[in-house]
Amino acid sequence: MRLALGPDAMIVSNRRVNGGVEILATDPTSVPADAAPGQAQAAVPPQVQPQAPAYGARAPAPDARVEVMSAIGEMRGALESRIDELLWGNQLRRAPQAVSLFQTLLGFGFSTALLRAMLKRLPEQLSAKAAFQWARNELVTHLPVLDNEDALWTQGLALALVGPTGVGKTTTIAKLAARCVRRTGPDGLVLLTTDTYRIGAHEQLKIYGQMLRVPVHVVQDVNELRQVMQGIRPDQTILIDNVGISQRDRYIADQAAMLAGAGRPVQRLLVLNASSHGDTLDEVARSYANDGGSPLKGCIITKIDEASRLGAALDTAIRYQLPIHYVSNGQKVPENLVFLQAAELVDQALVHNQQARALYAPTEADFAALMSLSKAPEDDAGAAAAARRRERLLPGLLSMAGTVAPDLSMDDLHAACAHIDDQVSVSEAYDLWRSRTAGPDAATLDSYIRHMARVAQGAASEQGSARVLAVHDQVGIKSLAGNRGQLRATLLLGGQGQAYSTVMQQLSFADGWQSSCGAAAQASPSAADAVHHQVQWLLQHHGQLPLVHLLEGGTQALWRRINTLGVDWLAQCTGTTRVHADACPTTAGAVAKTLRHSPISLPGCLPVLGEMAGLPAGDLVLWVAAQHVELVMRQQPNLTVTLVSVRLVNRQDGATVKTLYGLSNMAEPAASADLLGAWLVIRAEARQCIRYAARIWEGLPAGGGVDDLQKKALASVQAGLAAWQLKQGADAAVARTVAASLVGKRDLPALTAAPALLKLFALKEMVE
Repeated sequence: MRLALGPDAMIVSNRRVNGGVEILATDPTSVPADAAPGQAQAAVPPQVQPQAPAYGARAPAPDARVEVMSAIGEMRGALESRIDELLWGNQLRRAPQAVSLFQTLLGFGFSTALLRAMLKRLPEQLSAKAAFQWARNELVTHLPVLDNEDALWTQGLALALVGPTGVGKTTTIAKLAARCVRRTGPDGLVLLTTDTYRIGAHEQLKIYGQMLRVPVHVVQDVNELRQVMQGIRPDQTILIDNVGISQRDRYIADQAAMLAGAGRPVQRLLVLNASSHGDTLDEVARSYANDGGSPLKGCIITKIDEASRLGAALDTAIRYQLPIHYVSNGQKVPENLVFLQAAELVDQALVHNQQARALYAPTEADFAALMSLSKAPEDDAGAAAAARRRERLLPGLLSMAGTVAPDLSMDDLHAACAHIDDQVSVSEAYDLWRSRTAGPDAATLDSYIRHMARVAQGAASEQGSARVLAVHDQVGIKSLAGNRGQLRATLLLGGQGQAYSTVMQQLSFADGWQSSCGAAAQASPSAADAVHHQVQWLLQHHGQLPLVHLLEGGTQALWRRINTLGVDWLAQCTGTTRVHADACPTTAGAVAKTLRHSPISLPGCLPVLGEMAGLPAGDLVLWVAAQHVELVMRQQPNLTVTLVSVRLVNRQDGATVKTLYGLSNMAEPAASADLLGAWLVIRAEARQCIRYAARIWEGLPAGGGVDDLQKKALASVQAGLAAWQLKQGADAAVARTVAASLVGKRDLPALTAAPALLKLFALKEMVE
């Protein structure tokens, strides 16, 4: 601007436009004496075309020019601020779900600046679940992450970690060094430290260097740094640990200048402490991004294991566009450093922490009070149009139900659709159903599987479930060619029977076997090998989930194999299963007859199950007993397990409706007899899920493409879980009534739950 308008040019404002930046600027000669402030010159780079002054016009006095320009700047700033406020307020009125979403994301630690910028673009007419999913996708799209680890570890890399004191730079350097040594060997790495202030800092790094057998150099100024750099081979990697400097310390600029004068390009990564407050992280990023040194190449987020919320750190990375290279989740060297994709980071940030109280985020009551002060009258025209639309839809929608539910209202239909959004298993099944019916699916199977595991983890955390039940089951299906086969799956449920998601499927047909984890073979494994494969894979890839594996039947050999994996398990067995009690051979049923059974509280242990053994849960009483027995096998040590016996008794006449037996490697205090009995009932009732999945498998279209059969299996099993939730859920009464009416029934028999669910999905598409 000074080149174009002269040394007295003044920039009034600037903003981004397509292809560049629009700058509003002026100079003393561009404002005639009788000109209005609005005639200031606007220019768009790269060419600046200043307006020539009117011939003979005189510029105002210097003091007057300054006053005019100042007024222009203040007016422009005030106008832009007011427009921003109006846009945000209008968005809240047009999309009321933005209010709830705004509060929710604030609770996860994201800033108001980021949320306002993002939620201004929130589409209208979205349900709460869909709005949350939209926000998640926006965060995933805009969160900068390193493409892959290989993009960082280039030959001759010189990498420096910078940041305030106590964020974990030295420990992170050691973790990075271990990764580098695994790639190039000790000869390919050199460690440097400029931290000569903190007591024992360079000694700590030297210890790490001795363990890795790599050289460590201590430098105090730019001359020593340049001298050491000159002695390092061009192909060697250099990792530089720096003294921590507060973001308010003037020595930040000195440190940046020293790294810039190293005589070799040095990439700088900012280390962000995830447990810091969001305002602190913003100040740190702003200070280090403007310290006069080379631009920051990205960041490493540390101490996420200590942070109550991850949102503030991700928010900072988005706003300052700092690609996240690694995340540190503990003090252990070298294992507590992980490389995560954007979706995984966002999902971790959006998981509820039951122990963390949102003391620094407004509650729903706060939002309600604030919104009541600024709530604008509803658009009468818009409300009338929506009412007319509902009136047109209602007769057609209700005609689908025939005459079985003539009293259904539009509110009932909306409540049924809301049930889809509110229940984890049902909403995930709906999303998968839409993906398959919408056309080709570009998402990878692996991304779906990882997402399902995070869904279960988040739901368990939100519902306060200490354990997650992994139900392993199988059912017969048909291939597209009509050949018979087997679908085996692992279903994840809450400790009280809440349906979550499915994370593992296996398909067996005459032409071969394949697993959702990528394994495949020409011949199908045995039933025992297939179950062991599922349990082992879950342990290796989702060991963070507090799983209890629920098995159907099996042999003593299988139970022993699973027991050696160190996991918790409960196997439903028959009364004829051989066990040893008091050193004598007997059967599970015989031992159960000698035990004293006690009633357990159904609402307390199984609040979500509306039915058991085909009867309403309120008509039944559960009696449970347990005792330690032993499994005896030749050339194997005796295995002590807990025998669980459950009797479902009719409350009216005292008759035993059903008897269940189970064996588990769990006992007090890890799991009480009542808890094991409740899980055994869940294991028996969840059998219906896989049966629903088989019916839905036949009705889902083939999508084509890579891994299509596995994706179809995933969608089928998740929909089976959702159908079970619809049939069983104590809070699904309205949705169950609507779904039953869609298939011409007053109630929802088990045989119609699966097709009724798919029609309920179609109904949601029509209503919304």
